[in-house]
Amino acid sequence: MGTWEDIWRGDGAKRLWSTPDRRVSAMANAWKQSGAIHRVLDLGCGVGRHVHLFASLGFDVYGLDHSQTGLDTCRRRLHAEGLHADLRLGDMATIPFPDGYFDAVLAFNSIYHGLTTEVDAAVELVRRKLRAHGICCATFLSRDNRLYGQGDPLEPHTFADPRMYKELFASDGESGVTHHFSSEDEVRHFFRAYDIESLDHEELRLALPGKDGAAPQWLPIRHSYFWHIVARKGDNRS
Repeated sequence: MGTWEDIWRGDGAKRLWSTPDRRVSAMANAWKQSGAIHRVLDLGCGVGRHVHLFASLGFDVYGLDHSQTGLDTCRRRLHAEGLHADLRLGDMATIPFPDGYFDAVLAFNSIYHGLTTEVDAAVELVRRKLRAHGICCATFLSRDNRLYGQGDPLEPHTFADPRMYKELFASDGESGVTHHFSSEDEVRHFFRAYDIESLDHEELRLALPGKDGAAPQWLPIRHSYFWHIVARKGDNRS
């Protein structure tokens, strides 16, 4: 059975998650141009591909993860490039920052690692940590994903050991890690206290690094569907 410490020790995992997602890159650049977003939290930052992206663009960036190995990897990369981020060991149930602290929170491939009540509570906690009109960008596993129903059922739509990325990660991939799969209605329910700006359904795309500095190629992984949501905290909501 794999743990996040095992996962992030593997070279395959580091390669797989070293390139920022193309959607996050576009969003980060748009935020930079707007001048409205300054302080950003990457919730479940792992080895820090998006922490590095935000730091390189000059954001005041924070990373939270419950893997010390992931944080150490992120910290080494930042140090090697003269970049800085505030990295903390913790989890999505206890985000250790004041309410209203962040302009934006990214929860990319992280917030669905829990039971339904835990995911719901995490989305609400993120809302509390956002300032008025702050933005949450998150991904959720879709019930159309090819891995839905695999592994040991923990509750309806939640499974352990779906063998995600087993061929790429050290040990047994994400075996033993909780994965919750959502419908569109459920994602909208999780964000019922937000103003939803967009909600998209698409296959996961993985980056193949380009040669000699060329842009990476983004290859869709068939039937690996995720929800991508961007939602905003409304005005005068605690």
